[in-house]
Order: sequence, then structure tokens, then C-alpha cells
Amino acid sequence: MRNKSAASLEAAFLAARYTVHAPCGDIMLKIGRHSAGLAALMAAKGWNSLALITAYNPHARPRDAQANAFAQEDLRQAAEALGLPCLAGCNSAPDGGEPVEPTVAIAEISLAQAQALAARFGQLALVYADAGAIPKLIWV
Repeated sequence: MRNKSAASLEAAFLAARYTVHAPCGDIMLKIGRHSAGLAALMAAKGWNSLALITAYNPHARPRDAQANAFAQEDLRQAAEALGLPCLAGCNSAPDGGEPVEPTVAIAEISLAQAQALAARFGQLALVYADAGAIPKLIWV
């Protein structure tokens, strides 16, 4: 059985709002719910997958803004080095409020690649959607 803090963390991840800043406008994602906006974006671009990864607060431990910003820039560069399409995004509280963490939305990335990249930046989980456009919480 999971401990209370792990259950609380999972509940927070499941309740969070995940946003992809797409060319057609922001697409809001909820874990386990089909996203028509994401499906349309993926179909228009011919993408079969999309992962949202942040470098903020590794291991779910808060750290200062400057360290988070530097890590996020490193993540953005690592994602671009894969040669896959990338968009900006963010994670936020269910009401869209604080805290807000920037993400990189990486298209056409395999689940294994996404997990490895998230692990490299100390993340506990990431958001992943395949062609069905149903975002899933994936533990790293």
C-alpha cells in the first residue's frame, strides 16, 4: 500500500491542469479525459504521441526559481536536440492558479524516450498521450 504522501502527490498530479501552447491556441488537458483539441492538433500535424515534461522541482521537492529556470532551459535544449517537434506548455493547479510550472510538449516521442528524459531531470512522472488523445499520468 502506498503511503499517505505518495497518495497525496498522485492526487495532486491527477487533479492538475496541463496546458499545451499550440499554434491554434491553448489546449487544456486533464488526465484520463479525451481531448478533442489535442486530437485535432495531432491529426493536423500527423503526430502519434505527445509528452509533457517539466524540469521544475525534481523529486517533487521545491527549489529556488533560478535553479528551476536553468533546469527548464536545459530540458528545452535536450528536447530540441532529439530533433522532434516541441511546443511550450505549463502545469498548474486545477483552477489554473499557482503554482505554475513550464513544460516542454514533445511530439512523436516514444514512451521510453519520454521516461528517460523525465528521469534525467529528476521527475517522478510525466504526461503522455498516444494517437487516442487521452493524456495519461506515467510514473518514471
